[in-house]
Amino acid sequence: MDEKHCPVIGIVGGIGAGKSAAAKAFAELGALVVDADEIAHVVLDWPDVKERIEKTFGAGVLKDGRVSRQALSKIVFADDALLRQLNAIVHPAVIGESRRIIDAAARDADCKAVILDAPLIFETGLQGLCDVIVFVDADENTRKRRLFEGRGWDEAELERRQKFQDSLIYKRQQADYTVDNNGSPEIAARQVASIWKRVLGG
Repeated sequence: MDEKHCPVIGIVGGIGAGKSAAAKAFAELGALVVDADEIAHVVLDWPDVKERIEKTFGAGVLKDGRVSRQALSKIVFADDALLRQLNAIVHPAVIGESRRIIDAAARDADCKAVILDAPLIFETGLQGLCDVIVFVDADENTRKRRLFEGRGWDEAELERRQKFQDSLIYKRQQADYTVDNNGSPEIAARQVASIWKRVLGG
């Protein structure tokens, strides 16, 4: 980031809080969004990553020659040790690719800001790439409703996923700004716009 400083804004929050919606609101203001989940999709197709996953978890995680995220999730979210093995394979690739995209954006004269939308920013050390952290807040009932209705999850699935993430209290404490996303998308978007102006000094 030596040619031009393009601020990197990391987005954190609980599962179902609306981090992707906040990232989209930033994108509409002109930010480049680096979506770690999308990068993970791409990384799973890298030959070396796919080979290691197949070797570790068996050919049953492949469907039509590609890694099945659904099959893989059923295995790793039921076993802490297996999840750690998967993370050891995937996370370095995702972090490396995120860093590459962010570094390229920093050299782009048209870059206004980069949004890092990653589920495990603190858990994987990605906060080191961020200049600012934004915590997207939503109460438990709101998050559950979104997950149960939107993704078809149940209490057991949510519990399996949440136990591998840092506490919301910790994430809130580490954040520079908070977006209250309990209300309408329009209300959240106005908060995003305010943060955008403060970060960019506009």
